[in-house]
This record gives sequence, structure tokens and C-alpha cells, in this order.
Amino acid sequence: MKRIISIILGLTVVCTNCISSLAKTNENNDAFTVLHIPYTTEGEDNWKNVVKARYVDTKKPITLSCTYSDRLYATVPRDSAHREIEAFETTEMQFADYDASHYEFHPMMELSRTGVVKGNEKGEALPFTNITRAEATAMLLRFLGLEPLAMQGTIRIFEDVTSDKWFYREVLSAYSYGLVKGDSERTFSPNRNITREEFVVMAARAVTYANLGCPGNDNLNAVDCDTISEWAKDAYAQLGNYVASDVDETDVENPKRVLNPQVSATRYFVADLLYNIALRCQIYPSQLAEQYGLDAGMPVIDGSTSTYPFTEAVYGNLFSNGMLHPSTPAEHSKSHASYQRLINGEIDMIFASVYPASDILKMAEEKGVELELIPIAYDAMIFFTNQDNTIEGLTAEQISNIYVSNAYANWNEVGGPDALMYPYCRNHDSGSHAQMEKHFLNGNEIHPEVQKETSMTMSNILTDVVAAKTDEPLGYGLGYSIYYYYHNMDPFYNTTTNLKLLAIDGVYPNDDTIADGTYPLSNNTYIVIRKDTPMDSPARKLAEFMLTEAGQACVEQAGFGKLQVE
Repeated sequence: MKRIISIILGLTVVCTNCISSLAKTNENNDAFTVLHIPYTTEGEDNWKNVVKARYVDTKKPITLSCTYSDRLYATVPRDSAHREIEAFETTEMQFADYDASHYEFHPMMELSRTGVVKGNEKGEALPFTNITRAEATAMLLRFLGLEPLAMQGTIRIFEDVTSDKWFYREVLSAYSYGLVKGDSERTFSPNRNITREEFVVMAARAVTYANLGCPGNDNLNAVDCDTISEWAKDAYAQLGNYVASDVDETDVENPKRVLNPQVSATRYFVADLLYNIALRCQIYPSQLAEQYGLDAGMPVIDGSTSTYPFTEAVYGNLFSNGMLHPSTPAEHSKSHASYQRLINGEIDMIFASVYPASDILKMAEEKGVELELIPIAYDAMIFFTNQDNTIEGLTAEQISNIYVSNAYANWNEVGGPDALMYPYCRNHDSGSHAQMEKHFLNGNEIHPEVQKETSMTMSNILTDVVAAKTDEPLGYGLGYSIYYYYHNMDPFYNTTTNLKLLAIDGVYPNDDTIADGTYPLSNNTYIVIRKDTPMDSPARKLAEFMLTEAGQACVEQAGFGKLQVE
């Protein structure tokens, strides 16, 4: 085999096998960097996809750019880190074959704003036309803003990629960046239609190369996942939800999502995946995240079911596409489990709506762990019954008698109507049960007869009490939960229509009585950490942030009662 010596960007490459020497990797993810300049859309959200960044010197648009938190961000190749950027209002191409009835034109038009998608010589987008490997490679380079490498002499890595072809520099550059591979050691097959799974792999490499923030998601929800080639499975796990799919309507009543990974990709398929990456995988820190050092790393968070809105609010305010941030938990593990995980060192902190239950405190003591509870919001334990029940309140003593002694069978025994009483309780490992321990059980257990009506989730006790009402004989349910969770669930369960809150010892729960402590079951929502958590840790930084005006805005956004902070 002929020995070839070539120079690429000043780098001498000696190629004895003409295949692997040119390829480079980006194992330390330093090939791209993020630039930002001040910018605000003044509340015009519709500008977010219209305003992009471009280089001041060449006016070349940057596809991986967006506005967020009074800034314009751009992810650019490292060798462009020194260049100035500016904002500009983009315009989309008006394709000659545009058809408003086909969504497929939308991602192509959006990518045309920065020149990633270009029309053919007739100005057509041709979304349903198959795309070749060479064409897809060129589109991927434009998407990333990577210039084809300058080359001296003739390089023959692939026998079918020669210097007289339009795609010569594009293919060899993409190969050099590690974005593409050949069909074999000597062929690239540039004119062959690229398959869907081939392009998904290329796009996943691009995401990694540019150090974008796409979280992995291997829940593809498609019936033909087992047909994905072994070499493409990791890419689908990374980008699966962003990949366009087909619908199998053989069973009209139960249509199924199909990936058809070996089918040829269309121009739309390629454009749609790139557009989704640009839309969802640009994750940038806000100035607040930088101020509190949370851009460098977020704590591992868990918590009770009712406190997940805190996690949503925090990530939504600290990062663009915050809920897609790789560190964002998909859900909370519930109160008891999250406390256990914290004690075991599996997580850094929890959002807790309740004080730890007795068995949790015992577990912490046995493992030599001291818990630190930092109040970040107001909340309260509440009791509720069916809306039609005429009773207005209960005393603490009556509640204890109901749940510990099963003392009453009829609401008229506690000042209510002549109607049967159906008390519901929560499972022992719930945060609501911990509240019962704190306020009413005094070391006792809930009566076995009451435990027969145990609601296993926070939402269950709402729906269970709604469904408990009977007409013949007349009867009403009784349940308990957390005040702000009860109100936050109103859009889903019509709590304020179907249920009514009860006053406790003559004080009705509302924002004011909970905040000033006159409601007897008032308490806080906490960030809970281990006492030995370092002072400069992300968990303590987040706790500090939550006690600021901006952090308390997250509390309010999450639907909880904010503290009065200086």
C-alpha cells in the first residue's frame, strides 16, 4: 500500500494503512466552548427561536445558540472561542415546495434560518426525499458550525472519497472529528442512502463531541426496539425520544410507535433530529447558577412526592432546558425512601415536607448519621372531608381519638351531622404518617380498624376520601395530607370542589395562619442534608440559594408558602 503523508491544519499525519490515522476523538469534551453576551427579549418569548448568534467578523450564523436569562448563548468550536458574537434576527427560507399541511417542513424551515438546511437548485426542501451519507455528513458539519479542514496534497482514506468530489473535504473532516466512519476500511459509500440508525449514531457522536446536554433516555416506547443494530443501541438510548418514528396503525384502536431503524432516512428525518437537539440539548446556566457555583455541579436531589415541584422550579430557574439537565431526577422516591437514601450516602440532599419519622431517626442514630434540617418554606398538615359534610372542624384530641382509639363511628359524636365516619390513613413509610406521629400518635400506632383503609399514595387519599361518601346510609370520609400538595392537586382532582379543609382547634388552615403559626399543625418544608456535608458542597450552596429572594421565588413557583427572608 502506498505511504501517504498529508498536512491537516498544520498537523502532519503519516498514514501507512490509510484508514485510522486521521480519526480523532474528543474524550475530554474540550472541542467546543460556550460564549455568551448580554441580551434580553424583553418578555417576547416568540423570539427565542428567531434570535440567534452570529460571528461579528463573518456574519456567519451559529445554529447552537439561544437566548436565556438575559443572555445570548452560543456553543462554538474551541478555535472560535476568541471571536466576538452578536445577536441577529433570523429569517426562514421560503421553499418552493412548501405545503402547510405537512409538519415535515417545520424543522427544515427552522434550520434554514442558520443555513443548515438549504434548498436545491429549484429552491425545494424535498422533506420526503432520501438523503445520502455524504449529504447527511455535510448537514451535520453545518449544524455544528465546523469548517471543513484545510488540506494540502491528496488524501485517500476511502477509495470512493476523492478530491474531485464535492464532499471530499466534508467527509474527511467529519472522519477526522470522529463523527463518521466508513462502510468498510476502504469505502465510505458517500452516494448510498443513509439509514435512520446510521444517522442517529452520527448525531449522538455530534452531541458528545460538542458536549451538549442531552440526557440519556432508553425508554423508546417503540415496538421494534429489538431490531436496532447492536452498534446503534447506545445512540438510541441517548437520543431516542428525539428521533422521529412511524406509526403502525394495523390495529386502529391501538396504534404503535415503530422506529424502522434500517429504513433510509429522509431529509426531514435528519433535519428533525438535528432541530430537536438544538431545541432541547442546549443547557446553559443562568447567572444565578453561576453566582452560587451550581453551574459547576448540582447536588444529587431526592425527596417526597409533594416536593417534586421544588426540583422542577429550581432546575427551571437555574438552567435553560432545566428539566432536561443530566442531573435532574425524573421523580422523587417518596419521603421514607429518600431519607433512607440520604442516610446511606446515596444522595446529597432531599426536599422534605415532613420531619423524619421515628424509624428514620433511629436508623440515622444506628449509622452514626446526624441530619440537618434547613427550613425553606411554610407548609402544614391538614385534615379534610367531603364537601357536603357540614362539620367545620375537629380538635386535636378528637383526631387522636379517631386514629388511635377508633373512638367514633358517627360524625355527630364530634359535632357534625348524623352520618357515618370513614377515616382513612396513610402507609407507615409515608411522610404523612410521620406527621401523624409528630402531632397525634404520641408513640402509639394507628388503630388496626382504621389501618384497613390505608391509602398508599398522596393522591390516593384524596381520591379515596372523595369516593368514600355514601348516601344510604349517609356517610363521609376523613383524610389528611399536606396543605400545599392538597391545593397543587386541585387541577387534577378538583380538591377544592369535592373536598373541604377542616379547622383544627378552631383555626382554619390558610396561607396567613400557616405563615404566622396560629394554625396548630403548621410546619416547614426543608432541605435535609447530612450534618457532615462540607460547607462548599453543592447541597449547601443550593440551600443557601433557596433562602434568597430568587430561591423563595422558586418556592412560590412550586406552589408553597415562601418564608420572610431578608
